Amino acid sequence: MRDFRYSMAAALVTGIALFAVGCSGGGADSFKDGSTEGAGVSGQGKKDDDAYKYRQCLRDNGVKVEEPKAGQAAGIEVKDEKAFKKARQACKDLPGAGKEMSQEEQEKALDQAVKFAKCMREQGVDMPDPQLRDGSLSVAAGGGPDVSKEKMEKAQKACSDQHGE
Repeated sequence: MRDFRYSMAAALVTGIALFAVGCSGGGADSFKDGSTEGAGVSGQGKKDDDAYKYRQCLRDNGVKVEEPKAGQAAGIEVKDEKAFKKARQACKDLPGAGKEMSQEEQEKALDQAVKFAKCMREQGVDMPDPQLRDGSLSVAAGGGPDVSKEKMEKAQKACSDQHGE
């Protein structure tokens, strides 16, 4: 299983990863060239642009970050925790990096993530509960070899609808 880590700065989002700092975006509705024209909901374009810049900064600093599909979180693959921390530090001042959360906010976000993981298991996807480590959620990708992409997407949608994301 691959290990995915996400900062606590963002609220619960859909996708295998569950959380991403500034990595949820409009996917096809956001533009990589920095424009917000046609980016969907009023005011959303700027947020998407900031999120893209943050994801690109992480990439520039050696972290593998996949672009999100509309309504889903970007996937961040962390193979080297030290390199990931270094990249987060290098990108921390970008608007898409989010903000530090209080202990209460972290506990609420962890509770939401645990509920999401439980829902995924109820949908037949083996997803362990996330853990809070050093201000970030650590979430092992669920599924296993027997879970199809379609089953994973269906479970994500059901759980996202159920948990308001």
